[in-house]
Amino acid sequence: METIIIGDLIIDPDRFLVKKNGIPIQLTKTEFHILYLMMSTQGKIHSREQISKLVWGKEHLDFPRTIDAHISNIRKKIGQIAEQDIIVVRKGIGYKFNDLLLS
Repeated sequence: METIIIGDLIIDPDRFLVKKNGIPIQLTKTEFHILYLMMSTQGKIHSREQISKLVWGKEHLDFPRTIDAHISNIRKKIGQIAEQDIIVVRKGIGYKFNDLLLS
């Protein structure tokens, strides 16, 4: 896995480190893996089931809103970039990294 830099957001999987504007952001293991998934597959939409399989290796949806809660926590901890949410939802489809931040 490689370090990804998008704007002022850096995720370094080797050091399990996330920084925004050079300031470290503390994420849980699950939040980190979800963010890395979103950043490494820029623009691709992932359903809750896909996120679960990619993060935990199986569908871990005993509580279907678990993924929603993790995404919400990531948004709160990182905040917005250029007045945009970093992860956006496509109702009824899934989540993806915000395309507007990729240009």
